[in-house]
Amino acid sequence: MPLAKFALPTGVHEPAPDTLTRSQAASRLGIAMGAVDKLVAAHVLTLPIRSDVVERIERRSYLVAEEGELTVLRTDARKPAYPGEDRKWIGFSTEHTDCELEQTSLRWWRSYPRRVIDNELYAVTIASLPVAVYKIDGVEAELVRRGEDRPRFHYRGTLLHRSHPGMSDLQLSPAVPVQYQEQVRQIMSSRIKVVSGGPIGYLGADPSAAFAGTVEGVK
Repeated sequence: MPLAKFALPTGVHEPAPDTLTRSQAASRLGIAMGAVDKLVAAHVLTLPIRSDVVERIERRSYLVAEEGELTVLRTDARKPAYPGEDRKWIGFSTEHTDCELEQTSLRWWRSYPRRVIDNELYAVTIASLPVAVYKIDGVEAELVRRGEDRPRFHYRGTLLHRSHPGMSDLQLSPAVPVQYQEQVRQIMSSRIKVVSGGPIGYLGADPSAAFAGTVEGVK
């Protein structure tokens, strides 16, 4: 007969584990395990997955726009760029230099440039977590690829804030213009969910406007 095991006294709970499995992290965050894999590949989460980091993310609320609109790029973890590209990587990693981050975040997207420019702020997310915020300054270039009938755009932007390993540093640089500081803090301390037919989406006060006049494509 096995040795007896007794229930903990009322009000006493098992200590929380220091690490979580992929499945446990996905359940806690309400995302697919594939999304957890993206966060690990991007070095937003480390292996083993720390429960305290997941708990901090879990406590974040989803960003809500009361007026205006935010452009949102939903990206993947870092991968080598396609042959012939004028950059080394696509996707996000906390290990990117600022130059590499710009190359992977601001080009080449099917989008409506007037809308993106008018929105001013441009959030880069992976698995609902914001990892960078840009102020869009204009269009750097556009191209139409072979076999496509709509242009893709390379945006010119100023990096206002970005994630580094651990995602714990939300202190803004003094260089962030004062008119954007509160929005950037809110973006980087939240989670963002948008509905879109492609990587570029829009978080606005009017959800019905999410698809208005948009034809976005992946790259």
